Amino acid sequence: MSNSSLDSFRGNISYNAQHSPLGAFFSFTCGLFGSRGGFGLQIGCPGNQNLFIGVKEGNRDARTPLKCLPFYEGASSDEAQRYDVENKSSQQDKSILIAYPPEQIVRRYGWATDEWDTGDFRFTLYSPFFPVPESMAGEAFRRSIMPAIVGELMIDNTQGVTPKTGVFAIYFPDPGARLSDDACGFSWRGQLGVRAELISDSPTNLETVMRWAIQDALCDPNPRHGLGNTPGLFVTIPPGQKATIKLALGVYLDHKVTTRLEGRYLYTRVFGSLEDVLETALTQFNTLKQRAQELDKELASTSLSPDQQWLIAHSTRSYHGSTQLLDVGGEPFWIVNEGEYCMMNTLDLSVDQVFWELRQHPWLVRNLLDRFVRHYSYIDCIKVPKNDKLKVEYAQQSGQDSMAGPRVLGRVLPMDAFELKPGGISFCHDMGVHNQFHPQGHSSYELPNLVGCFSYMTCEELCNWVLCAASYVAHTGDVNWTEQNESTIRACLESLINRSGEAGYVMYDSSRCQTGAEITTYDSLDHSLAQTRNNLYMAVKCWATYLGLELLLKRIGHPSADKAKEQAKRCMTRIVAQTRPEGILPAVFESDNPGFHSRILPAIEGLVYPAEWKIDVSSYQPLYETLKKHTLALLKDPQKRNLFPDGGIRLSSTSDNSWMSKIAIFQYVCRKVLGLDSDPDVKQLLQNADAAHVKWMTDGESAYWACSDQFVNGVAKGSKYYPRIVTTILWMTESKQSS
Repeated sequence: MSNSSLDSFRGNISYNAQHSPLGAFFSFTCGLFGSRGGFGLQIGCPGNQNLFIGVKEGNRDARTPLKCLPFYEGASSDEAQRYDVENKSSQQDKSILIAYPPEQIVRRYGWATDEWDTGDFRFTLYSPFFPVPESMAGEAFRRSIMPAIVGELMIDNTQGVTPKTGVFAIYFPDPGARLSDDACGFSWRGQLGVRAELISDSPTNLETVMRWAIQDALCDPNPRHGLGNTPGLFVTIPPGQKATIKLALGVYLDHKVTTRLEGRYLYTRVFGSLEDVLETALTQFNTLKQRAQELDKELASTSLSPDQQWLIAHSTRSYHGSTQLLDVGGEPFWIVNEGEYCMMNTLDLSVDQVFWELRQHPWLVRNLLDRFVRHYSYIDCIKVPKNDKLKVEYAQQSGQDSMAGPRVLGRVLPMDAFELKPGGISFCHDMGVHNQFHPQGHSSYELPNLVGCFSYMTCEELCNWVLCAASYVAHTGDVNWTEQNESTIRACLESLINRSGEAGYVMYDSSRCQTGAEITTYDSLDHSLAQTRNNLYMAVKCWATYLGLELLLKRIGHPSADKAKEQAKRCMTRIVAQTRPEGILPAVFESDNPGFHSRILPAIEGLVYPAEWKIDVSSYQPLYETLKKHTLALLKDPQKRNLFPDGGIRLSSTSDNSWMSKIAIFQYVCRKVLGLDSDPDVKQLLQNADAAHVKWMTDGESAYWACSDQFVNGVAKGSKYYPRIVTTILWMTESKQSS
């Protein structure tokens, strides 16, 4: 019964997806059978409501089963066995609630459309997205940050001989639900709500209901009770007719939502209330639906495989659910929350999300960069060991095995074994957590005296700010911003040189670590990717950062651009020199470190930046050739140490952890920067990996969490409900290049 141009999804259709506007930190999540979902406002997880979306034969008060999509706790296909129209005794005492079994549901999933079709009805959610104009005047800005999505429930009774009643209702476990006074809809505590409009050729009305159990409420002579917690809407359609309920689902918070830096949602400038939001969404329903369908067609028209298209659609939704656009001190303040962790503007996520944001609204990238400089930058020192002999003696005296334990991340010396030398500017890991801004110059994540999770990411965050800045300027050509930030850019160059020593890549830990050691964004991985010092992944990232600094300084004609170029060449030379006889680069450039024997695919991640900047890299061909040989050797390894048994990508040969966002970057560089998919074996390997990665998302624990980033052996274990997987947008560039 669908008029959608989308193909049905042929994998496991029981998985959650987020449906979110931009900037409201809000998702309407549903899709996993037998699970709660619904409205999730300022939380890093799905909502906690049962959704009742279905039909029953007969009028509202008919004692017939209410058959719903299985979007409520306890729903299962077993309930369908209770549906026996001949068993009248089961229907005499109470109404029956049953769920459609999976085989009776078709799901269609596009870039901005999510549709379930049962044959009796079609339920569709539309979550279109728009570029956010920098000017706040005009309808385009208002529409782009409207804190609402829309949907529709189309009930088909054209083949029926009796009336059919369609229902949309939500069970709220916490009190606060109420029916609207002057419109057909309902809300919860004035913070979130639903408004509806009926489109029908027959003289029928859309009515409201609110009791404790939706199936009983429909049969009750008093369908509305102020004590109820399950508000809803219903319509009865005569035989031979069909009707569509248009739905607006939105939120509105009119108070300060953050501390320290006190902010309100920017949408409060252009919307006056929840009612204003819902009414506007309904008024613009056709425009929003059309935009969603246009986005669906744009993605479907690419040369990308169905698996790649699905991953882009899934990750884009998850990204939008984590976004937050605030008004702080009368100025816009852009935030992307870190999924389930709700850390605010995690900079090592920002550098990956920048590929998407520059395509949509570059000025928000500039906003992020400025806020980090103003509020969350700092100056540190670096720890330089006083002499190598002391380093060895301390390791021996403490009884540490140089091949295991803290040594892998460098915690082998007390502070008095170091000489502190100038480090320079860097940036915090994040700005705060759960709407609580952290004290300026400090993150909520980083702590001293650690060698793993929660240690400092000083050098990587320095690189991340520069890479974001270079990406912004390369994309926009904003020379004025570059000139205004000249001192910061030059300070970044000096800081990176200080941390690099003669190597060109980072060799020293920040004094903020105290007795600990710096880590990377791969914080829960082993030595192969978690250690910052002498790390292959970080070495290539430092090289890219020097190229970014050269780009920025050249744009303003500053002579230190030559220094950045010199450092990039130094870095390249030292990386290439690390190549082992078999053509593989060690993950850590320390022969007594376990990471020396690890094989890592993110070695090539840094190549994404010059590709995005579209700069000439001909003078760096030795690095490209070295990384190409390294990557081919890993992908064609007879032992398949960089693949999981299902064909998914294993980023490190010595760890079961992989991050989907980083895999997406790797695949892009592998395919379109290095051109490795010209090899039929590599092409097939990457296609098999895409199929495996879709199953990672739809099966197992990630099916509840909608979109996860960190997987252990293909099972979601962390970084859930996550925004960073929007790195898949790089594949759209890949597709356009192929067209």
